[in-house]
Amino acid sequence: MQATRTQNWPFLDNVIGPIADWWRKHAEMRNNLTGLDSLGPDELARVAQDVGIGSSDLRALAQHCSDAADLLEFRLASLDLDRDDLARNAPTQLRDMERLCTMCNHKGHCARDLAADPSDPIWRRYCPNERTFSELQHQAAG
Repeated sequence: MQATRTQNWPFLDNVIGPIADWWRKHAEMRNNLTGLDSLGPDELARVAQDVGIGSSDLRALAQHCSDAADLLEFRLASLDLDRDDLARNAPTQLRDMERLCTMCNHKGHCARDLAADPSDPIWRRYCPNERTFSELQHQAAG
């Protein structure tokens, strides 16, 4: 029987792995901001308009890495909402939810609540997408 990497090298999984993840995310954010900084103000405004947000929101989003809204997928699934269906039928709402999730300061809370009991309504107290989730659930039920 072959041992897993964790059994042989817990230092890699418990120390080096998280540091490497942090470094990767930090480098991604630096690259995002460097890319935006290379644009002039007019070009930045055009890019932001193409995405459907303001320049200041684009800059704020660039300070997060690409997996910053991953918890949204789990929350949608816990509420029996289909992301692909939303992408087709409510793309603006989905984009707004992704933006709010990306910039949310309660990711640790959310991750713990999803892991412990996704059906526990405690998340509704802090989730910036709570109202949209409620509306979407109401529409799906009706």
